[in-house]
Amino acid sequence: MFFVILASDRPGALELRLKHRQRHIDYWAEKPGVVKLAGAMLTDGTAAATPKGSAFIIEAESLDAARALLADDPFTIEGVFGDRMRIEPLRPSIGDWLPC
Repeated sequence: MFFVILASDRPGALELRLKHRQRHIDYWAEKPGVVKLAGAMLTDGTAAATPKGSAFIIEAESLDAARALLADDPFTIEGVFGDRMRIEPLRPSIGDWLPC
């Protein structure tokens, strides 16, 4: 199954985000085939935009498995992500990464 994760940073967490960014990236990189798309959500669409959270499309066996993956993310553990974390099941229809 596929899931969309939207995880907003808690207010004032930019310094923490930068401090733990590499651990966060390494954590997901160590899970081949799980992350289909991921990146920072930004404050706006300008060159000066700063991160305000993270968005992912992942593949996991179940909603519980997706929740466990997010719970073990260093950004969750270190308090970068605030209380606004959503995980929604997704049925992809279009995308270069989808099997034909």
